[in-house]
Amino acid sequence: MNMMRRNPRTASPETSIWLDFPEDIFRQRLVSLQEKGGPTPMDPQIFSIKKWLLTSSSIGRSYLLPIEVEQQLADDFAFLAAVAEGAQSVAAVCIEEQFQPSGITLRFAAMDISKNEAVNMALQRICDILSLAATPASGEKPSDCVTLLFQEAIQLHSDRLLARLRSSKWEKPKYLSKSHKKPLWKDFANLIHRAQHTYTKKENATRKTVENELEKLSVVYEQFETSEDDLSALMQLVEASYTVSSTEEIKGYVRRLQKNTRETSQVASAIKSLRQIEKIASYRRICLFFVATARQYPALFKQTTIQYLVPFDQVPTTIGYHEWATTCNIHAEVQLAVYYDLNPEYRPRCIGTSKWLCYLCFQYLLAHKMFFPSKTHGRMFDQWTVPDLEEFSEALVAEYRRILKEIDSVVLQQIDSEPQVRKLQRMTSCDFGTFEQT
Repeated sequence: MNMMRRNPRTASPETSIWLDFPEDIFRQRLVSLQEKGGPTPMDPQIFSIKKWLLTSSSIGRSYLLPIEVEQQLADDFAFLAAVAEGAQSVAAVCIEEQFQPSGITLRFAAMDISKNEAVNMALQRICDILSLAATPASGEKPSDCVTLLFQEAIQLHSDRLLARLRSSKWEKPKYLSKSHKKPLWKDFANLIHRAQHTYTKKENATRKTVENELEKLSVVYEQFETSEDDLSALMQLVEASYTVSSTEEIKGYVRRLQKNTRETSQVASAIKSLRQIEKIASYRRICLFFVATARQYPALFKQTTIQYLVPFDQVPTTIGYHEWATTCNIHAEVQLAVYYDLNPEYRPRCIGTSKWLCYLCFQYLLAHKMFFPSKTHGRMFDQWTVPDLEEFSEALVAEYRRILKEIDSVVLQQIDSEPQVRKLQRMTSCDFGTFEQT
């Protein structure tokens, strides 16, 4: 076992959560579902907080933050924490409210974040700026803190932004060295052309506005490639992306493309490009939202503490959809849920994620009932498991046995219904902010 990670299998056979339902059977059914239903057994979905509150297990405590704000804050902090690409950088975070003394704790779970000093320091600086925003000095304006946050976020994510732009300034990782995708600014021609097929003659004025906004943004993106001050140019590009994608005309354009019943490859490409622009714009939106929230709830943001969960080690397996799959992982969302099952006095209502919930994490949170399962991309990763720990109480062991059987029941129902093979319909990372979802 890795000494820098926790042992995920410390329970005795007699107290194991798998005692009367062997894990091998559970895993084999996951593989069977993938074989029948393909990699995405569930359509991407976004869920209503109000509907969840009607059916969730009630938590006997009060909260200062509205649940919608708690979810958005958690998602945004997870987004900022996931600096690198790939599974190793997937982050999840919970917001714990404290009242004596007042403050919040950000509890992060991720594979590599706890040992990334640069990310840790940047996150702490962001929290320090939010403390300043909550207790502004005389004459200080909210925009001052927004500017400080914005610069910090862009510096932290400069490499990730270059990757999203597919910029010539981006140094590709080895695993992408043979890919030859064109830079994002070259996708604008298709975005602008699609508008001609999206609006009627009576809507010429709206179409022209959409085309003009996208053309202006295209110029900013193209000019970035020859800029000398990368940080300043990136900040300008992100701010322009936020301004354009926040307009009602562009929001309406996105809705029309999403509702297109004849989704050609050109339409799908346009939607994907717009989603990338949205992710780029999100850095500006997050900074505005953070400062506004700190100002609205100053008692909580005067003192912000950051804590990191020690991740669990991988679990060996001989059962997998892919031949190379020889280990299972405990996803960040599950790590947080387990932590709060063992420490329920601090339990929040939401788990923020840098990517949408996978199919199994969604089913897990749905069966768990104590955390709002906000959105799922529906994709199956059968190398998924949960910890089996000696510190679980009898009641908690019984609860985990129930949860696993409930997940298994859903999987069996889907296997029996012989689902049609689905394509992955959406990028797995979170969509933040400006574009409305359908």
